Amino acid sequence: MDFLNFEINEKTYIRLIIAFAIILLVFIALTMSSLLIFTSYSLGPNTSVNDEDINMHIDILECDGKKLEIAGWAYKEGEAVGVVNSNYVIKNRETGKMYLMRSKMEENGNIKEVEHKLGGIHARCLVFGIPKGWYDIYVLYRNDSEDILANTLISVEI
Repeated sequence: MDFLNFEINEKTYIRLIIAFAIILLVFIALTMSSLLIFTSYSLGPNTSVNDEDINMHIDILECDGKKLEIAGWAYKEGEAVGVVNSNYVIKNRETGKMYLMRSKMEENGNIKEVEHKLGGIHARCLVFGIPKGWYDIYVLYRNDSEDILANTLISVEI
């Protein structure tokens, strides 16, 4: 085992530490940026497009050329919200291609019903790699038996 029998001087040790730190920072940056990137979406076999069953509203809609941020709320009438079950989906008007935004559940003070207070959804994504154009905003409401895609009737230009 002669290959394990080597000496590292101080200069080499510092270079190894710096190289390891750079690799670690790149890995963390890639992981964190992947959380802010849109993922492609297509309708699944148990997904229906229905605007009637879902109550929804968008409180914040901002697009500054680098990121898109949407905040609002969505819930299904008669169904209490207890887990993260809603996401935003944007659909390109020209191509019809859809993108899923990673969303997080938060409490929303604009909802009057106590059982739906946690129906708030907040999504923030980088718009790098998404074609420019107009996008319609949808809410993807997920429950155990089916997924419901509901049109908010709001559009945004990216």
